[in-house]
Amino acid sequence: MNEEPGPGRTLVAPAIRRMMRPRPPPVRPTWRRALALVTLWELFERLGRVWSWTAIAVALGVGLGFVPLFGVLGFELALVVAGFAAVMGLDLGAALARELAREEPEGIVRAVAAGRMIARTSAAAVGLAVAIASVPAVICAVRGVWVPTCDWWFGVTSYLALPVATAALAACAGHAIGIVVGPRRFVGAIVALLPVPLLVAWGLWRFYSQPPVFVYSPLIGFFPGNMYDENIQLHAPLVWSRLEQLCWVIAALALVTTRLDVPRFRLARDARPHGRRSGAWGIAIVAIVAGVALRLDSGSLGYAIDGDDIADTLGGRIETDHFVIYYDQSRSDIVDDIDLVARDHEFRLAQVVDRLGIAPSRKLTSYYFASRGQKAALFGARNVEMAKPWRGEVYVDHLGFPQPSLRHELAHAVAGEFGDPLFGVSAHKIFGLPLLVSPGLVEGLAVAIDWPDNGTLTPHEAVRALVEMDQKPSLRQLMGLSFFGVSSARGYTTAGSFVKFLLDTYGARSLREVYRDGDFERAYGMTLDELEARWLAMIKTIELPAGVVEATRERFRGGSVFAKPCPHAVAARLDHAKSAAARGEHERAVALLRSVCTDSPDEPEYRLALAGELAVDDATVGEQLEARSIWESVAGDGERVTSTLRARALHALARTAGMRGELEQARAYLAQAASLPVDIVERRQQMAEQIALDHVGPAREALRAYFWGRTLDPPTWAAIAAGSEPSFGFAHYLFALQRFQQRDWAMTASQLDVAIASGLPDVAFTRNAARVMAVAAYRAGDRERVEHAVRALSDPKMMATDHALAEDWHARLVFDATGRLPASPPAATSR
Repeated sequence: MNEEPGPGRTLVAPAIRRMMRPRPPPVRPTWRRALALVTLWELFERLGRVWSWTAIAVALGVGLGFVPLFGVLGFELALVVAGFAAVMGLDLGAALARELAREEPEGIVRAVAAGRMIARTSAAAVGLAVAIASVPAVICAVRGVWVPTCDWWFGVTSYLALPVATAALAACAGHAIGIVVGPRRFVGAIVALLPVPLLVAWGLWRFYSQPPVFVYSPLIGFFPGNMYDENIQLHAPLVWSRLEQLCWVIAALALVTTRLDVPRFRLARDARPHGRRSGAWGIAIVAIVAGVALRLDSGSLGYAIDGDDIADTLGGRIETDHFVIYYDQSRSDIVDDIDLVARDHEFRLAQVVDRLGIAPSRKLTSYYFASRGQKAALFGARNVEMAKPWRGEVYVDHLGFPQPSLRHELAHAVAGEFGDPLFGVSAHKIFGLPLLVSPGLVEGLAVAIDWPDNGTLTPHEAVRALVEMDQKPSLRQLMGLSFFGVSSARGYTTAGSFVKFLLDTYGARSLREVYRDGDFERAYGMTLDELEARWLAMIKTIELPAGVVEATRERFRGGSVFAKPCPHAVAARLDHAKSAAARGEHERAVALLRSVCTDSPDEPEYRLALAGELAVDDATVGEQLEARSIWESVAGDGERVTSTLRARALHALARTAGMRGELEQARAYLAQAASLPVDIVERRQQMAEQIALDHVGPAREALRAYFWGRTLDPPTWAAIAAGSEPSFGFAHYLFALQRFQQRDWAMTASQLDVAIASGLPDVAFTRNAARVMAVAAYRAGDRERVEHAVRALSDPKMMATDHALAEDWHARLVFDATGRLPASPPAATSR
């Protein structure tokens, strides 16, 4: 016998059917008709609410298929659909409440407890919203049959944690709002969507008022806060944030239950069925207490971190004339170096102020994190360092001295003094408001001030190479949001070269003017195209040595994160493989790297990483043979693989041949690598092994054992080589590098001084020796040897970047002695 539907169960299905039916549009005033069109109200009336949202979901799933990275199950898809799910869930939840409230009481079976009724109707709203939110996932999953979806589990997890959870929470929240507002359709729909702008405003305020760049939001779930992070991970803070959001939704529904008049499905003072409804009050109180407890502990739980939380976690604080620096007090190496770090901050700030011609109006704050992982957990942006100019704050990792990105980030912070009034960045005005950020000017200015970085080419020289390779992006592309569609290497380099040209040619004042709003004609009296032509004319005068263009090709080969296949899956697996290898889990590391190569079969760099793990000491013979096969394949692929990667493969073959004692074979591989154009840094390591093979002096055996021996460690063999042949500068060079790793600054500096004075086999070694000696001597307090390094870097045989580094060290010595930078030529002011 079929059981009759229980009280209240006959309500939901008819209400949903009514939401699926079209409604004849009523006669409205013109302004109401226009508003109905803008808000999709007209669509809802002509198709029905449920079918309208379903159609939008289908369009979203299909449309995202045309956007790289968004068209398959993954984080980007989940992020976009979560925003859709928030609006859709709120609307459908409220609409269901209105339909239930519009029924005539006498014709409906409503003899049911209020709590049970709310549970049933809320579950129906959730089921409807989740079903529609799942439509884009189904479409993209089907697309994943022929478009690579590299990490189905991460894609499904992201979809459940973001849009599905958002749809469920939004449907419940909208249902509660719909009951409170009542059956008025238009007003009820508008009020139901009010949480969206309020939560958006709250999220923007948190981003604006607190250090973290990540966002845990009821609307989207989680946003990592940076466009360049490929290794996006979902961790416990997302669970805690969702749990707090669930508490508030349960509390809202429970409070509505305490005053729900079930027959009319509206709030009433004399709610029926009569009773105290103590269960609903109890649930509301428990949910509110739990929500408050989670909110109060949200900083330590990691989803609503503020500046105080970061400062408390780091524990260390030092204040200088122009900075407040927070650092990890649990790290002894940072504690030992913090005075040096503080001096580095002051020196870099002085340089930035000198080049921009303006000083910050307040003390700057620096958060100095112990590692990328710590920065990711407390701030976000795992693999990049950042600044918030409007807050006067920079966020950097402990990457040694001098901190390589500090001047770049300080340039952002100081530029906040003349950027737009809201965020302190370069932003074009729309309707008189600075709304459209110009990434090319923002990042270009920082690169121009941090000139040059630690590379082997200046940005001007690198752009010359890009021009020769026909890979230079257009300036108009870089001045808009298309900047993020260009690889960071090409985008930052090109924008930095252009802005440096503007700074050197027209001075800091004009640069400050154009930075504010991107109006080149107002600042320079010329259009962007005219300025670009003058800049490119300067670039064409640069002459690059033979082979430099080809040697640079690998640096600029990569695309943006949106152009890479499976960037998040690949980044996560590479990170896990690295960790597994460090723990000695060889088989797991190999398996992860194999999956990376499967997902990106055309990427030779991943094949080299796999070969490197296959060739470790405890690998099987079969694995070592496979590694050799991969290296030979990469080395022989002159059509699709850059000379840099081919040289690395040949170098790896030489290394393994040397470890087997096949020194003649190693020499042959190194000779092949030497015939390829590569960067000077790549060349140096290959040359070092060639020297060890060819040397005939007393240090010969120790040098060979340094690179290919198994009995003693490299530091010991380096010491033996230096001791057995005191006049051989190269042996002292190797010994010094080992001492540098041991933080023996004084010994490093003295040994490198001896190495340079004795003579090194090539300028590549002299260059590196001088760079390392400057750091070691400075840390040892040996000013004289820092000056020796400056002289070596200033030699005409050195590169332009070395000459700039020599000037930088000289300026640091002068600043330490006088508190001022050395005098520089006056900036250009002509137009």
